[in-house]
Amino acid sequence: MKQLLLLFALGLASCTPAPHADDMPKDPKALPPIVLLKGDTVSKFSTDSLAKGRPTLLYYYGPGCLPCDTFTQKMIAAMDTLKDINLLFISAGSFHDVKLYQEKYNVEKFPNVKLGLDYNNTFFRYYGGQAYPLLVFYDKNRQIKRANLGSLPLDTVRAIIDM
Repeated sequence: MKQLLLLFALGLASCTPAPHADDMPKDPKALPPIVLLKGDTVSKFSTDSLAKGRPTLLYYYGPGCLPCDTFTQKMIAAMDTLKDINLLFISAGSFHDVKLYQEKYNVEKFPNVKLGLDYNNTFFRYYGGQAYPLLVFYDKNRQIKRANLGSLPLDTVRAIIDM
């Protein structure tokens, strides 16, 4: 029975479509065009509309993820040190989860922060995010610097941003 369940799970995992060429940047190191659907299920935000000339951190979090909750709390407490970057909270949950996370942490009160659901699964297809949290760092020219699975100390986050 366990083998059958494993085969079923592997079969489902293989059903994830490969990124469509139109969805991906021509430069594989460039920030991909990710569209986030906000918790109100109407408003959208795209990585294309991020402030230019600033580093960007994509933060892929999951509902019910304790390390994600802890990392979010630490970032909120130290937002003064992160106010010069574009920070995107990208949900792996549902619209409801996005709304609850925003209500719980109110991260969008910070002008440099956006939170939403990657309803097209572009992040997942591009980065293969299979665990939380996943942090992807981009420089001010929108070129990838580093991706990290798991949370990091905030001084390390700041050091990566400043590299």
